[in-house]
Amino acid sequence: MRPRGKNKKCAKAWKKWEAGYLKKEGGKEEAARERREFYCDNGVIKLRPSDDADVPFTDEQIKAKKETNK
Repeated sequence: MRPRGKNKKCAKAWKKWEAGYLKKEGGKEEAARERREFYCDNGVIKLRPSDDADVPFTDEQIKAKKETNK
């Protein structure tokens, strides 16, 4: 899978996250499909929050929500 961003902590976290999927047949494709449901926060892979329609928030929406909660 291609690395996202320049954060080395996140690159390592994504690699570790993907390793679990690679153990099974068709795992790489499944990981690619499910990756959009997760995001990396300072080296920790987290499930993206979603709205009432079960649509995952974008990176910008997550960032804006964090800023308003401060």
